[in-house]
Amino acid sequence: MTAPEFVDPRLAGRLRCWHMAPASRPGSVALTGREYFANGDGVTVLVRASGDEALASDGGHMVGRLADAGVDVYGQTRAAGAWDAILEDYRLVEMDGRIVGRRPLAQAEQLVSDVAGAMLTTDGLRWMVGPRRDSQLVQDLYRLLDRAHLKYDRRPTIQLPKGTQVKPTARVAAEGRAVLVQVAGQGDPGVEHALSVAQRVERANYGFNQRLTLLNGTVETWAADHLDLLADHSPVAFSADMQPVEDFLVRGVEIPRPTL
Repeated sequence: MTAPEFVDPRLAGRLRCWHMAPASRPGSVALTGREYFANGDGVTVLVRASGDEALASDGGHMVGRLADAGVDVYGQTRAAGAWDAILEDYRLVEMDGRIVGRRPLAQAEQLVSDVAGAMLTTDGLRWMVGPRRDSQLVQDLYRLLDRAHLKYDRRPTIQLPKGTQVKPTARVAAEGRAVLVQVAGQGDPGVEHALSVAQRVERANYGFNQRLTLLNGTVETWAADHLDLLADHSPVAFSADMQPVEDFLVRGVEIPRPTL
């Protein structure tokens, strides 16, 4: 069977039993359909050729997936130690929140299998935390939605155009549209995850007024650069004043861009 034109021919003959689709980066291929998480979600591995080597990555999926489950893979935690050990066992590294690996082209299939294996293994780290408990801010959001008599789904699965998935905090049946809401606590991991969610749901054809990022605290407690990045992809509201959230969802009132 002829390989799709978007697949480097040096990779095509070495990647068997995977469904191939173009990834967002030119020359990269998204591989799906061979491995699955315990809950049925598919595993997606990104791969491309660079010179005489194959480069593969999880695209940052696992850091976000584990963060959603309350697992911190940074700092001095048991999960962080296990994360590092798993990647070392698979001869992979973590770079900018992504599981990545580099091997000769002849080892491309093994590299992709190792990235998928690392994704499945690190997914087990979610069992190192206790039963999931929603943060206070998530609980406040759900109470607001209940009080406003808005129908919503908790942590819905949103399918992206090329097969991957994202799970925001809520999907709300707002005034004249569906809105995906992502809650974020303080710190770089929180804002990076919120930004990643906003960027990904944008690719799922949710318009700007169909996205909402809810941050803990006030505008003064967040770095201006972080707010600018988030506001480029989503309206941004703060837990210290939830009225704009209700106005946005119930009456379609625009949320002003945050400024310090």
